[in-house]
Amino acid sequence: MPLIKNVKAAEGLKLIELKWQDEWDKAKVYEANVDPSRPKFFVTFPFPYMNGLPHLGSAFTILRVDIAARYKRMRGYNVLFPQGWHATGGPIVAAARRLNEGDKKIIDDLKSMGVPEDAIPQFKDPATWVRYFTQEWKKDLKRYGLSIDWRREFFTTSLNPYFSKFVEWQYLRLRDAGYVRRGSHPVVWCPREKKVVGDHDRPDEYAGIGPVEATVILFKLAEEERYLAALTYRPETIFGVTNVWVHPDSTYLVVELDGRTVVMNDYMSEELADQGHTIKVVGSVKGHELVGRKVVVPIVNREVLVLPARFVIPDEGTGIVMSVPAHAPYDYAALMDLRRASDEELKSYGLDPTEVRSIEVRKIIEAPGLKGVPADDIIRRLGVKSQDDKELLEKATKELYSKEYYMGVMLSDVGAYGGLKVIEARQRIEGDLIKAGQALKVYTLPSKVYCRCGARTHVKFVENQWFLTYSDKGWKEKAKRLLSNMNIYPPYLKSNFMELIDWLNDWACTHQNELGTPLPWDSEWVIESLSDSTIYMAYYAIDYLIQGKVSPEQLKPEFFDYVFLGRGSAEGVSKVTGLPVDLIDAARKEFLYWYPVDLRISGKDLMQNHLLFFIFHHAAIFDEQRWPRGIGINGWALLNGAKMSKSTGNFITLRQMLDEAGADATRIAEVLAGADGGLDDANFTLADVDTAIEDLNGWIDFVKENHGKGREERLSIDDWFESVLNSTVKRVTEYMEQLKFKSAFLEAFYGLQNRYKWYLRRAGTPNRELLIKYIEYTTLMLAPFAPHVAEETWHLAGHNTLVVTETWPRYDENKVRKDVEVSEKVIEVLLNDVKNVVGLIGTPKEVIVTVAAKWKYSALMDLSRSISGGKQLRDAIKEVMGKDYGVPRQELSRLLQSVSKSPEVLDLLLDRELELRVLRESADFISRELGGVRVIIEEEEQGSSPRRANALPGKPAIYLVRA
Repeated sequence: MPLIKNVKAAEGLKLIELKWQDEWDKAKVYEANVDPSRPKFFVTFPFPYMNGLPHLGSAFTILRVDIAARYKRMRGYNVLFPQGWHATGGPIVAAARRLNEGDKKIIDDLKSMGVPEDAIPQFKDPATWVRYFTQEWKKDLKRYGLSIDWRREFFTTSLNPYFSKFVEWQYLRLRDAGYVRRGSHPVVWCPREKKVVGDHDRPDEYAGIGPVEATVILFKLAEEERYLAALTYRPETIFGVTNVWVHPDSTYLVVELDGRTVVMNDYMSEELADQGHTIKVVGSVKGHELVGRKVVVPIVNREVLVLPARFVIPDEGTGIVMSVPAHAPYDYAALMDLRRASDEELKSYGLDPTEVRSIEVRKIIEAPGLKGVPADDIIRRLGVKSQDDKELLEKATKELYSKEYYMGVMLSDVGAYGGLKVIEARQRIEGDLIKAGQALKVYTLPSKVYCRCGARTHVKFVENQWFLTYSDKGWKEKAKRLLSNMNIYPPYLKSNFMELIDWLNDWACTHQNELGTPLPWDSEWVIESLSDSTIYMAYYAIDYLIQGKVSPEQLKPEFFDYVFLGRGSAEGVSKVTGLPVDLIDAARKEFLYWYPVDLRISGKDLMQNHLLFFIFHHAAIFDEQRWPRGIGINGWALLNGAKMSKSTGNFITLRQMLDEAGADATRIAEVLAGADGGLDDANFTLADVDTAIEDLNGWIDFVKENHGKGREERLSIDDWFESVLNSTVKRVTEYMEQLKFKSAFLEAFYGLQNRYKWYLRRAGTPNRELLIKYIEYTTLMLAPFAPHVAEETWHLAGHNTLVVTETWPRYDENKVRKDVEVSEKVIEVLLNDVKNVVGLIGTPKEVIVTVAAKWKYSALMDLSRSISGGKQLRDAIKEVMGKDYGVPRQELSRLLQSVSKSPEVLDLLLDRELELRVLRESADFISRELGGVRVIIEEEEQGSSPRRANALPGKPAIYLVRA
């Protein structure tokens, strides 16, 4: 069954796409060569992992890269947009091993991705996965219309010894700088088989889940030397703790933890024992025995109750939960459940009903978009009824935690931590708790993971692991200096990155039994997936010169030292490596021209790892003038409002969408999903795909039918449309520079078409010259978004050049007439208002339009100037109220109250004489639009309308005289 309705209507678009992709290939328009006469722009997308086909999520982010690349080409830049492929890590190896074991799910997955059945046995070799999916990705991205220089593609791991030599060089330099050390490392461990559990050692649903850091906080039981251990990922919320939750039917262990008596579940006791802590089981206790006891909240030193909760999962975390109901939806729902419980039920737990119902929810974090008590706000919005609404509570938790982590600020009543951003407060509060002996750091699994043998795994430390020392203060300072000179899109995320630099700690940079590049001085270890993909953008500059053209063994460290760092000479490198001097010089020239990276666009999930590593490693290795210049961030792509997931069936590959809708309609739907960037997730809908197919076909038809038509003479309304053309280009250009691609597209395509429709209503027939400009400007601005349709309409409009190499339209500031555009908006708003009233009371005999009195214009002009000077509306109103406009104070107050309720009226503010003239000139047009009804334009001072006192500048009063 088709995914979309307009499959047939998309067929023509797909034929157009094939035609123009062939023309672009012939012209080699996307092959970027060194050209010192032109400014360059180097844009990249994090290389995707080669164990499957691209889906609409990865297609969303890479499209933003392509839009930026296409736009910059049209602005005159020599643009390099290369693309590589990632194969480092365990998933491919795991899948190959499982195939060797006859795993039916892997076989079915490969079949679903179009792998011929007779070719499936070849996938028992991990190398087959890499080579197959690099080609499949390339096919799909070409069909998607991406403007990539395909000469520069490569894949990672020792399967590509050229790239491995580059990675080896990087790690030798990091070691030289003192940024690599040896130590212990957390791994996923099977307690039954006593081994590390990689992805290949576990059922498919547990693949990809690894250790995460958490904090175990110790709550001392009042008047007793025993502690309840609660695991949390949010130690900064300790100030909002109102109680501690236990499951009343659970049995907990009592253990001696490093000399202290602590209550926790058996899972955490085993995990802590495998992480270097001394654990001795000394007893057990039932959950209901703890209910009603009081514990002391660390740091806060406040006693709170231990309460029962059904949502507590006894064998997750420590089995004990610290409750922060203001900021944790589960906690809030459970507390409300207890408040609603009967006195009898509460007393059955030994609880005082009055004491339970008097527990005060404590808000300690403020975040944009969250009102009042955040957990209350979000669960009301989602319709959560109780702690048993797990699906809704999970959704609420993810949304709330994400917003508070990235944008939250601690309130002032949390002592010395007040005013800190959550991301900074978390680290400091955790550190202070640990220092005071009231907490300990633990590595754990964010969800249950089972070994193939059936045993549940936990996290254990292994020794002799290699680490990158991101904790090094000097390295952090370099990274901050690099970041301070970068452009971050959207800009508000720069502070988040700065805080993440402080937050980042040492990172285990090697694994075993995975695909990757062996560590050059310790070949038992392979450089792991995130750690080999930090500065590979530099390799794009040179790989087409060396890949397959020289021996990998010739790529000695001296070669990369010269090419990337300028150390030594080409002649000296040639003697050491045997490489030709001209090749060495060519590589150096490519690097110096293209570097640094001007823009790297990525999903928000890479902010805390890959993009941080990208910053750190460039700061560590390259000269400052080669440090990256920009990062763009976007959220994930939802599908029809829900998270994409193969397991739920809410999943579409890019190939499926291209097969049905073609490239441009898919691209437009991705843009409409939310391509302005930032942390909010985009929402790709199939309805948008159908709409895009209709609208793109509509634009082709419009150009076919209208190119070359129009009148020669000039009308006054033409000045308005000419201003609109220029101001639209100006706004769209500003949006494009800010990477606000959805806003740019809406303005360039839909906004301009709507203004053209209004122009036709006002003018009847368009001016020929302006119609040509309208078609050209729209097509040029469409080119970054729907390049195939833009190419087609560009040629339909009589051009012989390729639109993708054309110049972005230039606006003429002298032709932008704000007063003319506002005056036309006044007419449009007025006409809509009149039609709305006519729709309510019927067609009148005449319409009286009353223009506001002169004093009102004076007052609102003063108000507008005050706001432009930086005052808030409320303060500006107070200032204007203090002035004398020759009218009673209550009339002035009435005017300003109207503006306070509808401040958008200030956007319609014009010189009164201009508004009067425009309205009088437009009276016949308004009359025609109303079916010939007589339209009278009057002034408030001499008017006869009973509603004349309601007239506002830009918003005339209207009165319908019935027949």
